[in-house]
Amino acid sequence: MFARRSALSSSMPSASVHHASLSASVVISERHSISLLQVSAFAATTAETAVELSALLGLTIPDANHFSGGSDLCIRSIAPGVWQIQGEPSCVPNPDQLRKSLHGIATVVDLSHARTNLIISGPSAAQTLAKFCGLDLHSNKFTTGHSTQTRFGHIGMTISRINDDPTFEILVFRGYAQHVFESLVESAAEYGVRVIA
Repeated sequence: MFARRSALSSSMPSASVHHASLSASVVISERHSISLLQVSAFAATTAETAVELSALLGLTIPDANHFSGGSDLCIRSIAPGVWQIQGEPSCVPNPDQLRKSLHGIATVVDLSHARTNLIISGPSAAQTLAKFCGLDLHSNKFTTGHSTQTRFGHIGMTISRINDDPTFEILVFRGYAQHVFESLVESAAEYGVRVIA
């Protein structure tokens, strides 16, 4: 198994030195070493897959465009019959074992090395993200527990609101991580931004 290396390992440390204000209203950090699996049910087995996943994970299957669970282990419902399972490697099922459990009813793809996970928090987090995302991220629309697939500019992303601070978690393709990170830092500058490496 290859050692995992952040797509932002060359830029995050220096950015944290240049953007270290403790009074910033936007805080940007990266969540490292998570496991991320995507489960896609077959058309006729969506309900069966949902029941099996709930039993395997010990979590309630969320409604569409929501997530359930916590930082150690969560499941997102991102499309009809499509879920993302994310969390600490010790808590997320082994992908090979999960494939065996869901054999004949769903596919399992390990995306752990293919995505970068960024956390954007603070009073101006929603305004910063709104510069690139067409969703209404206001607290009375995109409430805590919501999670969906959308776009960051022209780039696909998954976005979740994980608390009322507000704190948002976004998943972007690893190859676009540098662009997304730099865009967030630049767009948050007017509010005051802090980067935590």
